[in-house]
Amino acid sequence: MIRSTVGLVHTIAAVLALLAGMLIFFRPKATRIHRALGYTYSASMTVVLATAFFTYNLTQSFNLLHVFAIVSCPPLLLGFIAAYRRQPGWLSKHYEWMCYSYLGLVAAFISESATRLLMPYIVGEYQVRSLLPFWGMVGICTAIVIYLGVRLIERNKTLVAKFRHARGAA
Repeated sequence: MIRSTVGLVHTIAAVLALLAGMLIFFRPKATRIHRALGYTYSASMTVVLATAFFTYNLTQSFNLLHVFAIVSCPPLLLGFIAAYRRQPGWLSKHYEWMCYSYLGLVAAFISESATRLLMPYIVGEYQVRSLLPFWGMVGICTAIVIYLGVRLIERNKTLVAKFRHARGAA
């Protein structure tokens, strides 16, 4: 499945980012562990995004997945900068941008998993040689994950506001 060293590095960094993000989600915030996991997530995501631009196995050229990598850069950067600078209003910005960064990673993971599991079956069973089912699965998986994730992020904004108020954060 992994066809190159870049693919291996990309996969390892993605798994590390997924695990760090999941731990961040379930663990208490504003702790040393949270900060260490945040740095781990940010560094891993930086590797994931950088290596994404060196993977061309699917179409042998720049494609929609590379566009997703470009779109994933600002949330990661803005979320990191908000926490690093800690200017007024930083907490809600940090929360939202990092959530959207993680949401993109989860959408990519679900899309990748679905296509790797289903495409061999579709090709073998129905002799489909078009990339249309692949892109359809990517689109459907991404849309479902983004829809559910945005709803969860919006619902939890009130918890962040309560936390900010309790800590006296700006």
